[in-house]
Amino acid sequence: MKPLYNYGLSQEDALTEYRALDIRRGDRLIAVASAGEIPLNLIALEDLAVEAVDISRNQLSLAKLKLGACRALEQAEAASFLGFTEATAAARGRLFDRVASFLGEDERRFWRGNMSAVERGAVRAGRFEQYLQKFSRFGLLVLGEKKLRGLFERDTPVERRNYFDRFLSTALVKTLFRVAFHPRVYRKRGIADEGLTHSGERDIADFFYGRFRDFCCATPARKNFYLQFVLWGRVLFPEALPEYLSPEGMARVGERHGNIAWREASIQEVLAERPAGTFNKFHLSNIGDWMSREDYAGLLTLLCNKAAPASRAVARYIHLDHPLPGALSGRLARDERLAEKLIKSDRFPFYNLVVMETK
Repeated sequence: MKPLYNYGLSQEDALTEYRALDIRRGDRLIAVASAGEIPLNLIALEDLAVEAVDISRNQLSLAKLKLGACRALEQAEAASFLGFTEATAAARGRLFDRVASFLGEDERRFWRGNMSAVERGAVRAGRFEQYLQKFSRFGLLVLGEKKLRGLFERDTPVERRNYFDRFLSTALVKTLFRVAFHPRVYRKRGIADEGLTHSGERDIADFFYGRFRDFCCATPARKNFYLQFVLWGRVLFPEALPEYLSPEGMARVGERHGNIAWREASIQEVLAERPAGTFNKFHLSNIGDWMSREDYAGLLTLLCNKAAPASRAVARYIHLDHPLPGALSGRLARDERLAEKLIKSDRFPFYNLVVMETK
């Protein structure tokens, strides 16, 4: 059966985006909604206005479900309902009855027609998460619970890297990556074809394995919900939950939920219809991996024309580092030093980071 959406979790670390964009109170952000983590985490961190856009209605429905869970439930309930922690299908069904009152009629109808995703845990029901879980279960068996938990006992990146290289970097794990991310397998089951537009012939498996080492070593494992979720299929420690699911974050999301406007549209469509100066912060996710060179250059030109003075933008990519259009020289610049610094502490460092500022 075809998954409802590509991603149950947004794959950008909101703390990185927060620092890259230099988020301040009163900022006006346009963001790719994806699975909702960026809009929700950023309003949990700061009082700003967000227009969250996506061309996928189903991804927007997922993001709104997460917002509803924040407003309707306590922390432990919200985490188990969404699938970050364990719960029975029946328990999630009962919690949905409470969340439903915080959803619009269209979302209530959508989720009632797709209760299998709710009962599974919505963050577990994405195409990528379902695909990855098949291999991470095997990886957990290969590496062993005890060895993996050794990462939690190492305090510094150097200690974690030494531990990884000694106990976790095995030929069998590398083989697992070659199978999981073989283009013919990954293209059909793990990601939509459009997401590999610029992948070319390079060894994606080798690239992902190198980033996996960074994933395990760069940040404290106990505080990285991405790491715990990918390896164990759940978040092990409440303090590692996303910012919008912390007690303080949930309270702020409850207060600021009206700060987010959800829109089914492309970011280009929204920018084209808004007056210049509407937004001063731009979150582009990795849409450049899904777009042609010409279309992405057009997006950057539109962004530059519509941005408020001294605006910031952040983008991600795996496959293609789109150059800045020559026509924007002197108007849009990249901060390579900041991007390099921030990616070193990113909780999900599989994507490269691009930080831009309008002049």
